[in-house]
Order: sequence, then C-alpha cells, then structure tokens
Amino acid sequence: MLPNNARRTVMLPAVSAVLATAMLATACGGDGAGPKGTAPAADAPKSAPAPRQVVLVVDGKKTETTTTGTTVQQVLEQAKIALGPYDLVKPAADQPAGEVVTIVRLLSAPKLKVIKTPAKTIRKKSSSVPPWSEKVLREGTDGIKIVKWAYVRRKGKKVPKVLAQKIKRKPVARILAVGPKSAGTGSAANLNWAGLAKCESGGNPKSVNPAGYYGLYQFSMATWTSVGGTGKPSDASAGEQTYRAQLLYNKVDGRWQGQWPNCGKYLFS
Repeated sequence: MLPNNARRTVMLPAVSAVLATAMLATACGGDGAGPKGTAPAADAPKSAPAPRQVVLVVDGKKTETTTTGTTVQQVLEQAKIALGPYDLVKPAADQPAGEVVTIVRLLSAPKLKVIKTPAKTIRKKSSSVPPWSEKVLREGTDGIKIVKWAYVRRKGKKVPKVLAQKIKRKPVARILAVGPKSAGTGSAANLNWAGLAKCESGGNPKSVNPAGYYGLYQFSMATWTSVGGTGKPSDASAGEQTYRAQLLYNKVDGRWQGQWPNCGKYLFS
C-alpha cells in the first residue's frame, strides 16, 4: 500500500488528462447541439405564382388571359402581344401587373400642342351706362391648355388622337356693364321708323351700301359714331339702330332732310 503522498502524485496527472480531453472535444466538435458532422437544413424551394386572370385592353377592345406573369412585360409575353415603338402601356412594362393592362397603339411619337381657350364675355345690366352702350369692367384673359397627341389608326385611317391634356392657365371672363335697351327717345319714338327703314334698306338691319352706308337707316360711320354707336351699324341689333336713329333725329332738332333726304318723308306716313 502506497503512502498518502504517493497516491496524490499518481492521481493528479490522470485528472489533468481527462480535463484536456474534454476541452479538445469542445473546441473541435462545435456547440454540441447535434451530431458531429450534421449539415444545416437547406431553404425550401419557392413555389411558382398561381395562374390568374388579367384583362387586356388594346385600343379599347377587352380580352382576358390566364397568366403566371408578375410584371406587365411577362404578362404580355405569355399573351403573345408585342409592343410597337410608340405604344403606350399602363402600368409600365417593368411594373407589377394588376388586374387590368391597357395598351394604346400609336403610329407616331406623342407631341405637345399649345391651345388657347377663348375667354367668355359676361354682360351685366347697369343703369349707370347709357342705353345700348357697354362699358368694360374687367378685361378677359384667354386660357392656355397643353394637349398631348399622336397619330393612331382607326377604321383603316391615320387620325390624330388626344392622349392627355393639362390646363396651364384658366381663362378669365371679360365683364361688360350693359346699358338699358331703350325702346325710344322722346317724341321721336312716335314716328314711323319702320316706314323709313323699308325705304332706306328694305328693312334689312344687315344692309350695306358700297358707298359707305350701313344698316336699317343707312348710317355713315361718322354719323353712327356721333350718336354713341361703336363698330359698324350693320353689326348692331335692329333695336339699337332704331334707338340711335331717334337720337340723331333729336340731335338735329327734327331736320330730317339732311339725314334722309329721299326717305325721311315716310317718318310721317
């Protein structure tokens, strides 16, 4: 039997050997979570998209196609639809395909055109403006519209088609104050103006004499302007022409002979 000191000397090397073996196993054998040499599991393969229905609208004509494509380009390729160099596709070819894909066949590249939108004229009655006269309260401004267009084929013909339009500037209406439409002026209103007009112009408010006389009562431009008329007398309404003829009669104190030397007598018939 060995002394106690001898037994301790023999046992220490044995314990050290066991600890060293355990440390080597930990360093070389991984984390011990599984059997040595087991490879990690591979990702499961992704399944292909399920077939679905997509509506194709080509130049307004609708068809349906069954597709597994995810982008517009893939859907069109599976449907065997080729795009021309100028064709418009919505959504774009590289975008995800929704339930509807729209195609507009174009024969030319889209172009832009600037179009003016005429301003409207608004007339407001005003007692502060002389009868049959107008006063500008606000000048109008034409609008501007940008139109995108291209040529397309319709019924075998090449025709322009508006693709889109944008309002760049809205029109601003012109506002006019309009005086009352007076039926007559003073005692002159009781005269036979229809008889005078029949003799002077055949009763035609649009009548024009090459010598420079206009309308029902054959005004000269100078005489028409002198009684407040604007533009040509033949462009004014029959009512305004009669009103201004009566103003003229009053202005010359009834001396109609200088104005209507041949037909003035019919005023009293």
